[in-house]
Amino acid sequence: MPRTSRTGPAAVAAALVASLAVACGGDGSTDRPDSGPKRPAAGKPSDNPDPGDFNGDGYDDFATVVYSESKDKRRYTETLTVVYGSSDGLNKASAQRTSAARKAGEKGAGFVSGPLRTDLDGDGFTDLIVARGNAGTPLGTLALFGGPRGLGKATELTLPDGFQPRAAADFDGDGSVDLLDGGHGGTGDTDEIGPGSDGLLLYGPFDRTGTHKRQAVLDLDQQGYATPESATTGDFDADGKAEVVFTYDFDAEEDESAPESLYTVGYYEGGADGLVRDTTLEPRISKAVSTFEGPRRPATGDADGDGVDDLLLPTQLTVAPVDMPAEGGALTILYGAKSGLGSGRSESVIEGEGGEKRRIDFGSSPAVGDVDGDGKPDVVVNTPGYRGHDGKVTLLPGGASGVPSADGEQTLDPLTDGLPGTPNPYKWNEFGYQPPLLDVDGDGHDDAVAFGPLWEKRAGAFLVLRGSGEGFEAGKVRLLTPGELGVPLRLK
Repeated sequence: MPRTSRTGPAAVAAALVASLAVACGGDGSTDRPDSGPKRPAAGKPSDNPDPGDFNGDGYDDFATVVYSESKDKRRYTETLTVVYGSSDGLNKASAQRTSAARKAGEKGAGFVSGPLRTDLDGDGFTDLIVARGNAGTPLGTLALFGGPRGLGKATELTLPDGFQPRAAADFDGDGSVDLLDGGHGGTGDTDEIGPGSDGLLLYGPFDRTGTHKRQAVLDLDQQGYATPESATTGDFDADGKAEVVFTYDFDAEEDESAPESLYTVGYYEGGADGLVRDTTLEPRISKAVSTFEGPRRPATGDADGDGVDDLLLPTQLTVAPVDMPAEGGALTILYGAKSGLGSGRSESVIEGEGGEKRRIDFGSSPAVGDVDGDGKPDVVVNTPGYRGHDGKVTLLPGGASGVPSADGEQTLDPLTDGLPGTPNPYKWNEFGYQPPLLDVDGDGHDDAVAFGPLWEKRAGAFLVLRGSGEGFEAGKVRLLTPGELGVPLRLK
C-alpha cells in the first residue's frame, strides 16, 4: 500500500501538545540544533518526499510543541521539538529544539499554528513551517528546511505582514507548494476584526527566504464578522489542485449585529486565480461537524486506499436541545472521487463496535495509516473526554470492504495493562495521540505518539504506540519523557 498522504491542516494540526521547555541555547530565546543533538543518518531527496520523514532516510520523525511553566506559573515557554526516527524507533539523543521566543522582549511568545510538514522549497526534502505570535499579535513565520541530515536551524521567512500560514498545499496545480492564511482577528465580534482579517494565498515556488511567485487576497471573513478557525486541505477529486474546508466558530444566536446567512463551514476549490467557493457540500459537512460548542475539526487521509484524498469528520450524532446531553459521537468519512468529494462511495459513519453510544468527543483527531501492515488503511481517533478527562485512543482497522470500521477495533487508555510508566492514579490524564501517524522505526507499520501530561508524577510522557500485525500492543509501547528530550514540563 502506498504511503498515506499526511498533508493537511491536520497535520495540522493538529497537533500541538500541552507541554513546553527551555531551548537548546539554554536561555529560552535561541536555538542551536547542531550544538548537541545526534544527527540522523544521511538520507536522500525524493521527487515525492514523505511528509513524515525530514531527511529521507526511510524513518519518520516526530515533531511537537511542548509547553513548560514554572511551579509558581509566573514563567513559561514554548518549544518546537523534533525527534528523529531510526531502526530502534524515536532516538531521544537526536532531539532538536527551537524556542518560540527568538529575541529579548518576546516573553510570552508562542506557536500559533500547528507545524506544517511540506517541501516548501522543492528540493526533495520535507520542511517544517510554523507561525509565531504573542497575545494575538503575529511575530513571523519560521522555516526549518529538511536535508540529508535532518532539519536545519530555524530561519525567519520574509512573508507579508501579519501572514500566519494555516495550510500548505498545491492549490493551482503547478506542482509547487502554496501557503494559505484564512485571516484572523474575528470570532463573532465585528470590533475584533482588523488588519489581517482578509485571507491570503501565497503561490509557490518559494525560495528559502520566503519569496513567492504571486499572491491572491481572499474574502473569507463573512462580512467582517468571523474569520476561519481551521483550514483542512486535500485533493478530493484527484485533479492536482487542492480543495480546502474552513470551519468558523462564533455564537450569533442572540447577537443582533450578526449578518444574515452566516455559515460554520466553507468549502473552496483550488484554481489558478485563487479559491472558488462551492456551497454544494457545505450543509452536509456542517451537519457532521457542528456542535453547541462549535464545529469539530476535520482531517484528511486516503481512508479507502484508492489514491484519492477523503475527508474525515468528527461527528456529534444528535444535536440535542441545549438543556439536554447529546446522544454520542462518531466519525463520518466522506470519500473522495474523480467526480468530486462524496460523489462515489457511500459515506461511512463509524459509531463503535456493536453500535454502542460514544461520548460526544469520540472520533477526535482522526488520522489514516496502516498500523497492522495488512495493506488496508486504518484510522486512529481520540476520545479526550473518556472517563472524565482520562482520554482514550482507538484503532479502527481497515476491513474486507476496503474501508475502516469498528469491527475488531482496539483501544488503549491510561489503565490498559502493560503500558509503561505510571499514569496519574486520580485520572484526568488527558491521554491522547498526536497526528499524524508515523512509521518511526521503518518496519512498515505506522505508529502513533501519544502524550500524557500527568504521567510519571506530572513529569509527562510521550508513549510511542508501535504498530504491529496485532495492531497496537501495550507491551511494546515505548516511553520517552519531555525531560529526556531536553524540554521538561516544569521549569526550575
